[in-house]
Amino acid sequence: MRFGVSFYMGLPEQVALAKQAGFDYVECGFQQFVRGGDAMLNDYRAALRESDILCEAANCFLPGDLPIIGTDFAREEMREYIDTGMRVGKELGLQTVVFGSGGARRLPENVPFAEGLRQLAAFLREVVSPIAARHGITVAVEPLRRSECSMIHTLDEGAALAAMADCPNISVLADVYHMWGAGEGFADLRRLKGSIVHGHISNPETPNLEAKRTFPLEENEFDYRGFVDALAFVGCKRCSIEARCYDFAAEIAKAGPLLKAL
Repeated sequence: MRFGVSFYMGLPEQVALAKQAGFDYVECGFQQFVRGGDAMLNDYRAALRESDILCEAANCFLPGDLPIIGTDFAREEMREYIDTGMRVGKELGLQTVVFGSGGARRLPENVPFAEGLRQLAAFLREVVSPIAARHGITVAVEPLRRSECSMIHTLDEGAALAAMADCPNISVLADVYHMWGAGEGFADLRRLKGSIVHGHISNPETPNLEAKRTFPLEENEFDYRGFVDALAFVGCKRCSIEARCYDFAAEIAKAGPLLKAL
């Protein structure tokens, strides 16, 4: 298993800390590839080069001002945004884009659920997949908590959407925080062999409600091995920390060795 850590592109100093902690790659927000500005992008690119590490994954695919359902999802603005982000990301090592984007994939009140699902699948099949294929990138559907998105809340639903899209470069992400929110366990993940391309790990049972999910710091605080073993069983080879932390330098120094020991 290759382990990475997700953090804001505007904090390039964290790249070196990730490398020093033993991480294999880093992850950032896709939106910054398009809207972050040249200065942010150049600083991030330089930090990656200096630490000899790649940005292999990106989350936060679409902003809320680029809605999909009930719109012309194949509009030029949408295509340009996706193509620009994937082109820039590929230059930094991007291989997987995480499609959470709860605001962009929200189901409007006047659209039936089945029709919304069909439109999401068509968007992935007709717009996202061809652009991603040109850049050699895979897109992973991310099931989100009900409080974050009006549809696609479980691994099964994510796998069904990917199956409806029916493209080899459209797959699914398993985020243990969202799994726990949906009442899913490792057995639910293990049933989806061949369907999961990327993972997000955190401590989903943190007592600190402000943080929601926190960095993995101690082996006994959660069954991290159970999650990683389930990811490996289904064929997933890459997993990133996606969580809030309070002291990045101190926490990543603990999280890196902990995950590597799994």
